[in-house]
Amino acid sequence: MKLLSLFTITILLVISVVSGASAQTVKGKWYGVGNVVLQDGGSANNYMCELILEQKGNVVTGEFNYFFRNGYFSNKIKGTYTPDKRLLKIKMIPILFYKTINTAIGVDCPMEGEFTLKVSRVETALQGGFKSDESHAYTCAPINVRFVKQLKEVPFKEFVEEEISKGDTLSRIVEAPQPVIVPVQVSLANMRRKELVKTLEVSEDSVRIDLYDNGEYDHDSITVLYNNQVIVSKQELQTRKPISFYVKVDSISSNNDLLMYAENLGDIPPNSALMIITDKEHRYEVNLTSNYQKNAAVRLRKKGTPEELK
Repeated sequence: MKLLSLFTITILLVISVVSGASAQTVKGKWYGVGNVVLQDGGSANNYMCELILEQKGNVVTGEFNYFFRNGYFSNKIKGTYTPDKRLLKIKMIPILFYKTINTAIGVDCPMEGEFTLKVSRVETALQGGFKSDESHAYTCAPINVRFVKQLKEVPFKEFVEEEISKGDTLSRIVEAPQPVIVPVQVSLANMRRKELVKTLEVSEDSVRIDLYDNGEYDHDSITVLYNNQVIVSKQELQTRKPISFYVKVDSISSNNDLLMYAENLGDIPPNSALMIITDKEHRYEVNLTSNYQKNAAVRLRKKGTPEELK
C-alpha cells in the first residue's frame, strides 16, 4: 500500500509538472485590437492584429499579421518567452506608421513587442504592446494590444469583420477622412543619420539604377528616396532579379542624392545592398548598408561640359 501510494503521488507530481509546463507556453493563434497611444489624447485608426506563434524552449517564432485601414500586412517574427516571468518579447519588426493615409506607399516604424501572459478560467491573453526605439520614439507612437488566444478555428477575416461590426472606436479601421500628411516616409527617413558613401560623376541626364541583395538573400526590404522623393517603396531585395529604375540628374543642382532607407534588417543585419549605377560612359558598383539609425546615400554629380569647366 505504501508503495502504491508513493507511485500514485509520483504520477500526480508528473501530471502536475506536465500540466504546468503546458500552461507556460504561448504557442497558438492570438487575435487582438491595437490601439495607438497618443500623448495629446487624440484618436487614430486601429490595428486588427493576429499572432501565430510556435515555441521551442524559450525561443518563439511565427507571424504577426494585421489589417490597417484598407491594407493587410504580414511579418515573420522572432522572440523569446520567459516562463517564470510569463514574459513574451518580440524582436524589432516594421509596423505601418499610424498616420499613413495611402497604405500602398506608407512607411513603417521599427517596433518591438513586450507582452505578459495572463491565464484565467475565462480566457488566456497576452497583454502589452509595441513600441519604437529611442530614435523614432517621438514620431512612432506606442501601440497597445491585448491578444486573446483562440481555442477554436476562427478565420482572421471573420474576426476583423466582427470587431468592425461592433462599431464605436473600432469602426475607425474603415477609411475615414483625415488631413493629408506630406510624405511621411521622407520625415521618417530624415530622422535617421545620412551616411554619404560616395559621390559619383555621370555624363547623361538620365541614369539607370539597379539594386540587388548584397550577398545571401535574407528578406531585406528597402525604400529608396531621390532628392527627398520616394522612388521605390518597401520592396524586397533579390540576389538575381534587381530593383530597377531611372533617375534624372539635374545639371543645375550641384548634387542629387539617392538614399536607401532600411524597412527591416532582414534575417542577417544590417540591411545591405549592391547598387549599380549605369550611363553610356560609366558603370559604378557601390555597396550600401543601412539600419534603424542610419541611411546609406550615393550622390550623383553631372559631368560638366568643357565650357562649364573653364
